Amino acid sequence: MNLYPDLGMGLRPNHSSSIPSLNLSSPTNSQRPNLPSYVNEELLRSSSSENSFVNAISNGTLLSPARQKLSLPSFLPSPSRFIQQLPASPASLLLSPLLKKSDTEKSLASSSSLLNNDDETNLIEHIDHYFTRRRQYLQHNIDVSLNISKWVLENIVFYSVETLRRQAQIQSESSRSYLTPLSAIRMIYTMKYQQGSGVLWKGCFSSLILTTAETITDNLIDEIAPFNDPSLRIKHISLKTISSFLLIPMYSVHLLRSIQSDLTIVNHWSPLTIFIEPFQRLLGIKTGFYARALPLWYLISLSLPYFVGRHALQYFLNQYFFKIREEHFHRKEQSTNPDRDQFETIDDIECRLIDTIPNLVNQSFLRIEANIFSVFLSSFLLYPYETILNRLFVQGTRTIVDNLDKTGVGCVPINTRYEGVFDCCRTIIETEGSCGRGFFKGIGFLILKFGLIYASAHCLKIVIERLAIIYTQNTSELGKFHHYIISKQDQEPQSNQYESN
Repeated sequence: MNLYPDLGMGLRPNHSSSIPSLNLSSPTNSQRPNLPSYVNEELLRSSSSENSFVNAISNGTLLSPARQKLSLPSFLPSPSRFIQQLPASPASLLLSPLLKKSDTEKSLASSSSLLNNDDETNLIEHIDHYFTRRRQYLQHNIDVSLNISKWVLENIVFYSVETLRRQAQIQSESSRSYLTPLSAIRMIYTMKYQQGSGVLWKGCFSSLILTTAETITDNLIDEIAPFNDPSLRIKHISLKTISSFLLIPMYSVHLLRSIQSDLTIVNHWSPLTIFIEPFQRLLGIKTGFYARALPLWYLISLSLPYFVGRHALQYFLNQYFFKIREEHFHRKEQSTNPDRDQFETIDDIECRLIDTIPNLVNQSFLRIEANIFSVFLSSFLLYPYETILNRLFVQGTRTIVDNLDKTGVGCVPINTRYEGVFDCCRTIIETEGSCGRGFFKGIGFLILKFGLIYASAHCLKIVIERLAIIYTQNTSELGKFHHYIISKQDQEPQSNQYESN
């Protein structure tokens, strides 16, 4: 049953402007159909303090022919029972315009006799908690949908951009730096045209393993020692250092698998490689690609400050961006948010819930937006140090990467002999430009990746908003209230007949 005949394609006009307000002093409406006789008889049994309310119902001033609304059920003879609810509850806002002050004072004395009415209490609790319960359920589903969408975009859909970024980052002899997104787009198209789409997703499976392990460890650390608690920050950083110490060897294997050219791969890669090869390097067993690699203990000592510092920087940037965006959102919401005192019928509660869906989606998108900006800015600020680390990880591993210099055809070996961090910095400045362009090689891919993630997440936000509106309309629980009231109205005449007999 369509409860909202004025809705079209998920869009609804302003509810308060299209529906007349409820006013007991308005003239009677002759177009309203008469109520059933047993309903009128039941209403006439109400107390004398509510004669004005009963006359309004029998004369037809409570319902409008433009839209059928659900008013008070006939088995609730004392509407003042709702006044005892919380001041901001939907039930009190729903029925407060229907009660006069004089009627309220007279009927409060008789309300104690209704407290034992299980049917009345059950209905009141449903009405009071309906708006809050539905809002929390929608908020949870919207949060989960946006977070899953952002995770898929970052780790699967746009992982291809990350692959080419790392290849451009470690090529010290390349004449192109790819500092702008336009040059990055040109190279992505060239690589896809020359070697196919599969070359853009090298190492995607190992990336998913590493990302999953990092997500699990971060969640455990947040449960044990939240970073927002100042007294537990030292413990949080210590646990993050331990987890980074365990994940850096896996990162070294994933880095090589993501940049190695498909033209040089002979054996198929096994998922167990990301767990076996790090222990071989830690134990000093240098075979295969790692015959001339630097000691992994030395690389771990250089990488720990980077990973722990990036984690802390992301947290503070995330909190800063979220605080700014949340203040702007609340100011905008207060200027455009309708008054909650507009509840007139139970239908208005559902309509108000639909009206709040855009605000729920925008509020959930604030965290996604803050996370995207914090990750991008932290990666941008630490990009020079990441370039040094990746070059040291690849050095001596006999890795051959795709040629990104001109046409994207052919392979280029990585032949570097850095003695350490300072020697790598000095060599980059001397051979790749005094302005430090070599430290930012491939940063155009980073800008392109997060720009695409933000644009795609914004489009998905609009889609999720439309789906949430459609879902709310199709899963409305107003039919339960209607069915409950109609069933009680049908039971009242039968019970009266038995009593008369």
